[in-house]
Amino acid sequence: MKKILAGALLAATLGLGLAATFAPAPASAQGIVITPQGVRVYPWQPDYNRYDRRYRRDIDRRDAVEIARHHGVGRVWNVDRRGARWVVTGDARRGAGGLRVAINARTGNVISMDRVRR
Repeated sequence: MKKILAGALLAATLGLGLAATFAPAPASAQGIVITPQGVRVYPWQPDYNRYDRRYRRDIDRRDAVEIARHHGVGRVWNVDRRGARWVVTGDARRGAGGLRVAINARTGNVISMDRVRR
């Protein structure tokens, strides 16, 4: 009986040691945001797969503003949804005047960027 218990204890110890050695590394959370609508992967991240059905939803107003800020818009003046695109207008971080960024509402790709006067 002692020999069986000793063997079981040794097997459990080795098993736990191997499990701790080969445990998966924690995933990096860059580009993943938890919102009230669920977990989102931002489209401009390299892991975004536009053909994956889990991510096939339009970007919302907040995402459009965030994408525009990544492309040089400072303070936002106006955000409009025009059909299949978002148009974000605001101050340009570089140079004088403003910047108008048109963003595809499905993919999050920037369609155009134009300088505007206020």
